[in-house]
Amino acid sequence: MAHLKDGLTLLSPTRLRNTRMEAVHGSTPLDPSGLPDPGRPRFCGRCGTPMREVNLSDRPRPVCPSCGWTYYAKNAVGAAATVVRDGCLLMVRRAHAPYQGDWMLPAGFVEYGEDGSDTVVRELFEECSLVVKVTGSPLVYFGRDDPRNPSYLLVYPAILNDPDALPVAGDDAMACGWFSPDQMPANIAFEGQRSAIADWKSGQTI
Repeated sequence: MAHLKDGLTLLSPTRLRNTRMEAVHGSTPLDPSGLPDPGRPRFCGRCGTPMREVNLSDRPRPVCPSCGWTYYAKNAVGAAATVVRDGCLLMVRRAHAPYQGDWMLPAGFVEYGEDGSDTVVRELFEECSLVVKVTGSPLVYFGRDDPRNPSYLLVYPAILNDPDALPVAGDDAMACGWFSPDQMPANIAFEGQRSAIADWKSGQTI
């Protein structure tokens, strides 16, 4: 290893290859934790200089040798809603990979600068053609089984503006359905989603 100023350590070629392994499926770079990190940069986001892998705070990180900008991997953030009618939970069937064909709460990634409650309202309309109102604060879940990114999931309680409205699948959903606690589909996508649905089934307030 080569030692740089300010206590930074430049990784050896062997260590560099080990920490830049590609994911088993596709070419997504891996974080040193072994989890996918699609945003891991090859070039500096400030000045465009090729990045170097440097051992910083006991973890290999991309560092710009020119301006010093350091990349820190970030967990993604998604938001979902529990919408209940007649004791049944609204779920959507995924139209696209990953987990195509599996079921989940209506959900989506929180856009930059967007409040999670606004994400829920937007996703319910896009995926189910439903207008909803968020009625409380979210519970927070975490999952590592999304091949795109580890992510936090904010799960909000919500109600339909029109109690008689019927869901119509759209956007990323191939189907919508209402499920009672004892008739849940077996194939539920994502670790955070499964935890949230298990809490709902057990009677924990979401």
